[in-house]
Amino acid sequence: MGLCDTRKAALIMPNTPRAFDSAATGYDQVFTDSEIGALQRGAVHRHLERTVLGSKSLSILELGCGTGEDAVFFAERGHTVTATDVSTAMLDRTNSKAEARGLGDRVRITPLDLQAPETSGLDGPFDLVFSNFGALNCIDSQALHRLAGHLENLTAAGSAIVVVVMPRACVWESLYFLGQARPTAAFRRFSKGPVAAPVGPETVRTWYHSPRTITGAFGRAFCRNALVPIGLAVPPSFLEPWAVRHPRILAALARLDRSLRPIATLAFIADHALVHLERT
Repeated sequence: MGLCDTRKAALIMPNTPRAFDSAATGYDQVFTDSEIGALQRGAVHRHLERTVLGSKSLSILELGCGTGEDAVFFAERGHTVTATDVSTAMLDRTNSKAEARGLGDRVRITPLDLQAPETSGLDGPFDLVFSNFGALNCIDSQALHRLAGHLENLTAAGSAIVVVVMPRACVWESLYFLGQARPTAAFRRFSKGPVAAPVGPETVRTWYHSPRTITGAFGRAFCRNALVPIGLAVPPSFLEPWAVRHPRILAALARLDRSLRPIATLAFIADHALVHLERT
């Protein structure tokens, strides 16, 4: 989501909960309420409404709920949500947002470290497991496999998993940073190891996962149902100042995004890739 620091994570020892705690207060202003953030989140929500959400009330597990914008989206449509995050501050904001909108009875918050999901004490089965905008980029491929194994025990046949991750290439990023004569930043997503990315005043280790990595990690019990580019023509969120100055161009890019969204392979080079899996 517009993380631009390209230092190798091995050079620092980030504290992930503290990093997201520090970002909680300003996160909605930076991404949720921004023009780019609204367009990308709207694309994710439209996919969910077309494919997963219906008249039946679902039990939903959200991984990395952030400030609760998606949890509230689900709850407003009559679903019950177990919203999890490693950050206490993010969970507090999720709870406050749900209570303020009269949805406290449909949103339950609980701490969850994606590096150790087996310690969560969660009870399934869940009809939908959802993770938006790069929460799974905070863990490496080995942790992805462990998470997939744990989610087997929390889902049943026909359950859906929809995750939105930052893939290993982004055309917008590469072109923008090459134009700035910053080749390291332009190709940071190609790094084999983690990159230290800024979150508020802190940094977190970030791994860029291709859709194939996600599908492979979950392949034992889940099959891929759909792959959708999110933020292909619409730029990454760090270009929000430019987007605000050029609303007509952004609107045209949003229209182009919608027309290109059915082309699954473009998810490999978009800002985010939506991977929709189904429990077998």
